[in-house]
Formats: sequence, structure tokens, C-alpha cells
Amino acid sequence: MKIGENTNQYVREFLAETLGTFALVIFGDGAVAQVVLGNAARGDTFFGGFLNISFGYGLALMIGICISGGVSGGHLNPAVTLAMAAVKNLKPLQVPVYMAGQYLGAFLAALVLWGEYADAIKMVETSGSYTSATHGIFASYPFFGTDQVTTLSLALDQMLGTAMLLIIILAVTDKKNMKIESSLVPLTIGLGLTAIHLSFGLNAGSAINPARDFAPRLLTSMAGWKQPFKAAQSWFWIPWLLPHVGGVVGALIYQFMIGIHHPLEE
Repeated sequence: MKIGENTNQYVREFLAETLGTFALVIFGDGAVAQVVLGNAARGDTFFGGFLNISFGYGLALMIGICISGGVSGGHLNPAVTLAMAAVKNLKPLQVPVYMAGQYLGAFLAALVLWGEYADAIKMVETSGSYTSATHGIFASYPFFGTDQVTTLSLALDQMLGTAMLLIIILAVTDKKNMKIESSLVPLTIGLGLTAIHLSFGLNAGSAINPARDFAPRLLTSMAGWKQPFKAAQSWFWIPWLLPHVGGVVGALIYQFMIGIHHPLEE
């Protein structure tokens, strides 16, 4: 069956962003789940640590972009979508279409992952209720207490990480810069995300993606985890809203410092 010619552009982009973000979260949060649950259930570090998660999320982004990039560009992140619109790489009408797909894909991935690891979660949650021992599988939380790291530091953390992500994306896809082959774009951007995790994961877990954080957090709230929206003094709004600011800032920095200075083609 071939219906591609008759499929509306916005429908194609919505479906691509949904499936691409699903892949990002299922593999990315899956890496988190394997580390958290595997190590807790075994009582050792056989399943690794934050390095595994960093590479897991980088490879997850690579896979998501490979799935959706040829159709929608593979944003998989509302902050990326807003930033692309800010630098006129995306029409304003496309923004809600992309974001709807991203939030849906992230929620569905979290739902599937919850089912996949339901038994392992029960092994770890010996009290019979969901606690902070496993909530970090689905959403990000500050590593330190909010009495030690200020809200300002957490906010700047999310903005900085997202700004760097947009600089990486725009640099990699800039045909007038390093001219990276399209087949290498997903891997290069994925490794960029890994670098951000390895450098900026300490304070706040390096969510830098509102859909990847908010949609799974919503699932944990519905499934019975304890106060995912009230933990750490209701910090959830920081990884949900501030990456949008950081993404736009990062995109504008790249445009003003690199993009607009390319020599004009003769």
C-alpha cells in the first residue's frame, strides 16, 4: 500500500516527530532504567553508571533522527522546534504540530517502558509503592538538594545545556560550515548530546528536552509515583520551560557569530 503522495505534510511531520521521539525516549530512558533497576536488583554495578546513560541517550537521539530526519528534520524536542522557528528554519504553523507529536511520542514511550520494566520496578520498590528510588527513570531531578544548589543554578544549567545543543545542531547541519555528510548528521548530533550529558549532567540530570521530561513525568504522576510535580520544591517547571529559552538563545548565538558571516556565493 502506497499513500505517501496523498498524505498531508503536517500529518507526515506529526507522525515522524511522534515516532522519532518515541524512539528517543524508549532507548534513552531505557538506558536509565537498566542502570537504575539492574544495579539495584543485583546489588552491584554490573549495568554501569552515568557513562552508560550518557551514551545511551546519545545513541537514542541518533536513532530518533534516523527515523524522522528525512521527513520532519528530526527535532524530537520542543526547544529545538521553537529555536528553529526563531531563526526562520521552520514555519510558525509547524511548531504546534511538531510539539504535539513530541509530547505524544514521549508519553507513549514512557508508558511502554513502564510495562517493560514493571517486574524489575517491583523488585526494587520492596515497599509496594513507587518512590524516589525509581522516579528518575522517567524524569530528571536535581542531584543535590535545593538547599545546596539554588534555583538559579538549576535554571542556568538547563538553559546552558539546551543552548549548546542548538549550537551543535546548527553547526552540524550548516552546509556552509564543515559540510558534514547527511548520513553522519544523526551520529554527530547524538555524540553532541552525549558530550552535554558528560559535561552538564551533575546539577540537574541534563534533561534539556521539555517533552522528554514532562510527558514521562506526567505518566509517573498518573501511575502513582509520589509527587513528581512537587519534588525538589516543585522544580519540574525548570526542565519543562527553560530549555525553550536556552534553545532560542543558542540558535541566535550561532546565527550571529557564525551563520550570518559566511561569504556570499558568487
